[in-house]
Amino acid sequence: MAGGKIAVGAAVLGLLLAAMDATVMGTVLPSVLSDVGGGSGGGYAWLVSGFMLAQVAGTPLAGWVADRLDDRVLAVGATLVFLGASVLAGLAGSFGVLVAARVLHGLAAGAIVVSSYVIVGRVFGPERRAKAQSMLSMVWGVAAVLGPVVGAAVTETWGWRWVFFINVPLCALVVLAITLALPRREAAGAGQGKRSGFPAGEYLLVTGGSALFLVGLQGGSLGIGTLGGVLAALIGLVALALVRRFGGGLVPRQILARTPSAGAALATVGACVVMYATVTVLPVRLAAAGTSTTQIAVVVGLAALGWVAGSATTGGLVAKHGYRPPMVMGSVALLASASLSATGELAWLAGMLAGVGTGAVTATTLALIQDQSPPEQLGVATSAATMLRNIGSAAGVNGIAALTAALATTSHQGQQNRAFWVLAAVVVLTVLVPAVSAPRRRTTTV
Repeated sequence: MAGGKIAVGAAVLGLLLAAMDATVMGTVLPSVLSDVGGGSGGGYAWLVSGFMLAQVAGTPLAGWVADRLDDRVLAVGATLVFLGASVLAGLAGSFGVLVAARVLHGLAAGAIVVSSYVIVGRVFGPERRAKAQSMLSMVWGVAAVLGPVVGAAVTETWGWRWVFFINVPLCALVVLAITLALPRREAAGAGQGKRSGFPAGEYLLVTGGSALFLVGLQGGSLGIGTLGGVLAALIGLVALALVRRFGGGLVPRQILARTPSAGAALATVGACVVMYATVTVLPVRLAAAGTSTTQIAVVVGLAALGWVAGSATTGGLVAKHGYRPPMVMGSVALLASASLSATGELAWLAGMLAGVGTGAVTATTLALIQDQSPPEQLGVATSAATMLRNIGSAAGVNGIAALTAALATTSHQGQQNRAFWVLAAVVVLTVLVPAVSAPRRRTTTV
C-alpha cells in the first residue's frame, strides 16, 4: 500500500500542476503580450480558449483510454506531453507558437485530471473513495489561490517563461513516482467480454458540441460577434443533446438517463456556474462600484479557501450520511451566495459561500457518478464529470458576463444585479432540485 500512497501523492501533484496551469495565464498575460505580441484584435483570448477547448477534446479520450490500458500509460503519457508543452511555451518566440503550446497543455491537462481521479479511485476502492476524492477536489481551491500568486512571483523574479520551465522537474518527479510506485492493474477487459472500438461518432458529438458551446459563450472575445456566438452555442447544445441517443461509449448511459447520476451531472454544471461567475463577474462589478483591489482579492481568496473547506468536509459526510445531506447543504450555500451577490451586500461572504457550496456539491457528485458506474467504466465516468465542470465553468465566466451586460441597460445598480437573481434561479433548478432527490444512502456498483 506504500507504493499506492506514493502514486496517489504523484497524482495529486500532477493534478495541482494541471489546475494551476489553467489559472496562471491571467497573471502573466501582460508580460507575455509585451514580449511575443498577440494583444491586437483580441487574439490573446486564444491563450485561454485554446487551452480550454483542447482540454475538452482531451478529456473524453483520456477516459476511454483509462478504461482500456494500464493506469500508468495514461498518467505517464499525459505528464510527458505536459512537460513537452511547458518547454515549448517557455521557448516560444512568437504568439502562434505559444498558442500551440497552450493547446498541447490543454490536451495533456484534460488527461492528467482524468488519470489523477482514476488512480485515486482505483487505489482506494469504493469504500474509501469518497474521502480520497474530496482530497483531490481540494486541489482546485488550492490551485485557484497558488496559481496567480506563484505566477506573479515567478514572473517578477525570473520572467514569465519560468512559469512554464518550473513545470519540467515537477513533471519528471510525477513520471518517476508513478512509474515506480503505482501498482500494475490487470489487463482491462479481462472477464468483461468483448470491447467495442473507439466511438468516433460519439467523440465528435461530445467534443464538437462542447467546443461550439464554449466558443459561443466567448463569441465577443473570439471575434465572431454576438449572433455568431449564439448560433455556435445553440448548435453545440443540439450536438450534446444527440449524445443521449447515440452515446454510451464515452459518456455512461446512466448520466444520460433519468438516474441519480444524471441529477449529479446537472448539479455539477450548476455549481461551477455559480463559482466561476462569483470569482470573475462579481469582482468586475465590485471594481466598477469603487471597491479596492485588496478587498476584491479577499473575495476571490475566500472563494478558493471555501472550496477547499467544502471539499475537505464532504468525504466524511458522504461516507456516514450518504449523498443527499452534503448536496443539500452545498445547494443552500450556493443559493445564499447568489442572493448576496444580487443584493450587493457582504461580497466577502458571497465569495466564501460560493466556494463552500461548490466544493461540497462537486465532491459529492463525483463520488455519486463514480459509485454508480461499473468498474470498467470508471475512466469515462470520471472524464464525463470533468467535462461537465469545464462546461459549467465556461458558462459561469462568459454566460453570466453576457447576461450582466444585457441587463445593464441603465446605470442603476439594482439593474446590474439582476443577473445574479437569474443565477439564484439556476441554483434552484440545477442544483437544489437534484440535491433533494439524490439517494439518501450511498451505494456502489461493486
